Amino acid sequence: MSSHPLEELVHVVDRALPHVTVSTEASAGTTWLSEIAAGMDPLAPWRQALAARQGSEHKPHVAAAFVLQWWCEVVATPLAYAAELASVVIDPAPTGLGFELAPGLYPSRIVLRPGHVSVVEPADHSREAALEASSAAYGQLVTAVVRDYAPDVKMSSRQRWGVVADVWAIAVRNATGAAGRPVEPAARRRSCCFIVALPGMQACASCPQLAGSTNRR
Repeated sequence: MSSHPLEELVHVVDRALPHVTVSTEASAGTTWLSEIAAGMDPLAPWRQALAARQGSEHKPHVAAAFVLQWWCEVVATPLAYAAELASVVIDPAPTGLGFELAPGLYPSRIVLRPGHVSVVEPADHSREAALEASSAAYGQLVTAVVRDYAPDVKMSSRQRWGVVADVWAIAVRNATGAAGRPVEPAARRRSCCFIVALPGMQACASCPQLAGSTNRR
């Protein structure tokens, strides 16, 4: 690493990501994790706007699942990619990790704020140790908000915590591929994104509701 390890690491991660940008520069549109306070439902405007855009106002579970998954992806993505690509652990404070939404209301930019993020190399310098520590850091950052997420629709514990596990597994799988290592076929998800409830959409190949169905996209 250089004298600015976070900046160098962010550059490495950013180049590997196809659909989202990672930067150390915030903007007026950056929302920090510290603003996503447990119990205050700050994700409600995002859910409501997404439901209106999807035409799913009468199926609020769809927007609820999408927003929770995307919010977890904001945390999982930089941590998983840093571990897979550089064998280091990104450990941001809630004031050090932020995101910005695209016009389509999905996260398109992730911000890591210098001075609020630790970059740690495991004692044995191994990718496996970095992944284990990164998984723990991810869990610490998302647990309170996931536990208290209040989307005004019933969300089971299986769905809620399944999102947490699924997002991490997908982020690691994508990061493994970005690092040029072989990846296993996608495992069956524990949670459902409910995209099948939208007009013209089909269940994804790893949907937990398929139960052997061949209706896949």
